[in-house]
Amino acid sequence: MILTIHRHVITKVQRFSVSHDSQKTWLLHVSGVQQEDRGYYMCQVNTNPMINQVGYLQVVGKSLF
Repeated sequence: MILTIHRHVITKVQRFSVSHDSQKTWLLHVSGVQQEDRGYYMCQVNTNPMINQVGYLQVVGKSLF
């Protein structure tokens, strides 16, 4: 599922947001992390050739909500 395109959040899940430091760093923010958020996330830059980086979010502990 696509979460964001550039600075625009596409997903209807309001817990997701994105920020950029005007350099090369993009950050995906997840507030109120839930067990269902666990998994792989990929950042993709549509250049030729495509550049991507994959990270895994592991959720540990109990939710406070």
